[in-house]
Amino acid sequence: MTVPTQALLLRRTPFGESSLVVRLLTPDQGRVDLVAKGAYRTTSRFFAVLDWFHTLQVAFKPRAHGLAPLQSASWEKRRKQMTGLRARYVAGLTVLELCDVAAQPGSPEPQLFKLASRCLDHLNGGVLPADLELLIFEAHFLELLGVAPALMHCASCGEHADTPHGADRVPFSAGSGGRLCPTCARGARRSGRRVGTLPIQVLEAAHSIPSMVRNLLACTLPDEDLVLRIRDLHGRYLDYHLESRLRSQQTFLGTTHRNAPERGPAPSFAPPYNPA
Repeated sequence: MTVPTQALLLRRTPFGESSLVVRLLTPDQGRVDLVAKGAYRTTSRFFAVLDWFHTLQVAFKPRAHGLAPLQSASWEKRRKQMTGLRARYVAGLTVLELCDVAAQPGSPEPQLFKLASRCLDHLNGGVLPADLELLIFEAHFLELLGVAPALMHCASCGEHADTPHGADRVPFSAGSGGRLCPTCARGARRSGRRVGTLPIQVLEAAHSIPSMVRNLLACTLPDEDLVLRIRDLHGRYLDYHLESRLRSQQTFLGTTHRNAPERGPAPSFAPPYNPA
């Protein structure tokens, strides 16, 4: 039975002299690997269609074993602006790589497909900086996986994690699920878990920014350094829970830890007033 569905290209690998093996993210079939026969031939119906960032309409017949042939592919929505700036392009590749890691073969992924498509739309529109769009995507991606870090409450006891008077940093442990109160931080250290500290401004901004109305956020953009600090938090947290470092983030996470104490206080962010 032929399955028609939407798709985003996650990977493509040369196969033989003129074909491609493609990995697609689909809302109803999850992650699928297919062979696009003759895709490199200029006369092929797949020529120049199987490209990054576009929403495709594809059709194929699933197989229990081996690669199923891709029967048809066409553009449903093209995102031509994605390749105009390097920052958008790299952010888009990061989105696709995260989807590749998270999606399960043969298991419906409607929420992940919708989340990725929406982020690619925003990156293509270019209203917000690429790093900020990626920050928002990563936050919702962690929520979708069910591993979002606790930012305002203690991940261990669930109580509100008060900031000690005069302190600008609070305990944080990826292994414990996020922010910790002082008592739970001591317990985590005694049990052998790694516990560090993060600036309170970073945690507060990481909590507020992803839930903000986009038009309001565009009016008062957070400091670029703060965005990178939050992305550093997301990246290292994903590193721990995915147990693999993404190729698209190796350079980003290979730089000096942006939230290390010697970097000084993080820039603050005051969300704009929402009259609604």
